[in-house]
Parts: sequence; C-alpha cells; structure tokens
Amino acid sequence: MKNIVLFVSMLLIWPLNSVAQSCADWSQWDTFKKHFISDQGRVIDLGSKQSITTSEGQSYALFFALLANDQASFEQILQWTQTHLAEGDLSTRLPAWQWGIDGNGKGKILDSNPASDSDLWIAYTLSQAAILWQERRYAVLSSVMAERIIREETAYLPNLGLTLLPAPNGFEPSEQTWKLNPSYAPLFILQQFAQRYPHSAWQALHDSSAKLILETSKNGFSPDWVMYNPEKGFYHTDKAPAIGSYNAIRVYLWASMMADEAAYKKELIAQFDPMLQYLVNNNRAPLESRVDTGKASGSGPAGFIAALLPLLADKGQTQTLAALQQKLMIDTRFITNRYYDSVLYLFGTSTTNKRFTIDKQGALLPNWSNECR
Repeated sequence: MKNIVLFVSMLLIWPLNSVAQSCADWSQWDTFKKHFISDQGRVIDLGSKQSITTSEGQSYALFFALLANDQASFEQILQWTQTHLAEGDLSTRLPAWQWGIDGNGKGKILDSNPASDSDLWIAYTLSQAAILWQERRYAVLSSVMAERIIREETAYLPNLGLTLLPAPNGFEPSEQTWKLNPSYAPLFILQQFAQRYPHSAWQALHDSSAKLILETSKNGFSPDWVMYNPEKGFYHTDKAPAIGSYNAIRVYLWASMMADEAAYKKELIAQFDPMLQYLVNNNRAPLESRVDTGKASGSGPAGFIAALLPLLADKGQTQTLAALQQKLMIDTRFITNRYYDSVLYLFGTSTTNKRFTIDKQGALLPNWSNECR
C-alpha cells in the first residue's frame, strides 16, 4: 500500500516538475535506441524471422526521436528509411512495409506494399519536426507524402465517405466489400493535416475515421480488423474476426493522446468505459476482447498495460494507474528484447508523464524548448 501511495504522489506532482525537467535526458528512449536501433538508423524487431524492420518501426522511432529532441538520431532513422524502404527518396514513393535479411544474409525489401498507418506517422512527425526544429526540408517532404497518402491510400466508400485503406494494394474491394483497420488512423494526425493542408479530403478522412472507430466499438472494445459493405455496414468474418488485440490496443492509446477539447474525444473515452472497467476490476490489461459481446479475456503483455495507462489517467483512476505502473516495474526485461511492447511502453509512459501534449488541432507540444539544444 505504501508503494501505491508513493506512486500516486509522484503522479500528482509530475506536472509541477515537468518544466524544470524539460531538458533532462529520456532514459527510456536511450534504452530503446541501444537495444533496437542499429548505428545506421534501422529499427530491428529482435528475434523475428529474418530480423525484420518495418515502416511502422521506423515511423514510431522518428516520433520518439522528436519527443527526445534527438535530431541526430532522427536524421539517421529518416535516412535509413529513405535509402532502404523508399528507393532513396520518400518524395517519389511511399516506404515499403517490410525489410529483412534473406537466406543468403543479404538485406532487402521483403514486402514492397506500403502501410498507410506508418506513412501517416512519418508524414505527421516530419510536419511537427519542421516546426519544432525549424527545418523547411521536413515540411516539404511531409507535404509531398501527405499528398501521396490521399492519392494512393484512400478510397471513397459509399455511405462512409473518403476512407483510409490499409495499403495501396491488396485491399481492393471484392463485391463492394473492403477490409479496414480502426487503429490505422489516429484522429489527431488527420485533424492536424486538415489544418495544415486546407483540403477537404483531410477533414473528410478525419470524420469517416471517427465514424469507423465509434461504430465498430459499440460494446466498448475495438476490433483489430473489420469488413465494410455499403449495404451491410461494418461486420466481421473469418478474415476479420470480432476480436481486438495487438492492433486494437492502439485505438485506446491514440484516443487518450488527444486533447480534451478535440473533436470526438469525449465520445471515444465514454465509449471505451467497458475497457476501463475491465482494467479497474481485474488490475490487468486483457489479451483479447470480443467486440460483438463486450467480453474480454486473458492477460495482455506489458506493452498492453503501458498503452492503457493514459486512459486510466484520463479518467482519474489513480489507484489502478499506480498499481499497473508498479506491475510494469517488477519485470522490465521486455524493454530490451520485445520491440512492440517497448514501443507501446514509450508511447504510454510518455503520454501519462506529460512528456508531450497534443492540442485540439493535432499539433505536437513537447515539454522541451529550443533552449535545450
């Protein structure tokens, strides 16, 4: 009990200290770099077959480097991404999804199809880096990528509107049916692009994405994948079962990163109350949730716990928040050998600890200033 009280006390005083600590090192980022990022800027999924790198990993690492005010690492990660995933130029093609080591020990692209969520994160982070580091080059690259995303990774779906597809290829409609992923479209990114690029497409994409997230999580839990047909609406099949797990965990995280005044924030947090209650009642994150019945089960990995910390903080559940933070500290081995858990850990803890905020228009506000550089 003493430990829980101590954790709660630390959480309560954090905002008072955040300004004073704004130039301090971010040890969790240093650990992530040491174990998952090569000297050349490649994010490696340790233990994976073919030692893979994904555009997802590169995009998240760029965001963390910006949060850490680490422009040297940012440049390395960006350069590796351009050279190995985009044929040397992100302005001429979106990055390939997967790169790895083949049977002959040679590194190469394993899957050239881009992933729209990664592309959004890269373009968004470049846009924010351009402002925070005053680098016009990043702004230009972000703008070009944003245009390519609209052109290559969206489609107009009847009765839904302009919608983000998971990738340019492989998700073409079959009998007017599409497969979609609610976790691919953080609303704050789309809101920021709607502000930066006065183009009706981005606002339309923002609103259709909000509809996708809300209508597919009516029982309080979001699915990993869902099918859409203009006549049936959203529904599930064997190809997109009514289960939320490793993809869906990000839906709650992205929602809790939004500003309280942001459009749809209140609706999303209210809708996810069943997930919140599961955390409070069971003191753990579920591994899977049935979106059709609203039933959750299993014990999710450490990354799931970290990803849900901001949701608890958002709702003022300080006792459960402190207990789960303590649980994360009991065994921290995952931060050195489990890529996805480590990513969720960096997102969840940096959000909870106010290393940054995102305003209602989707702009990133880190707790450092250029005086730290």
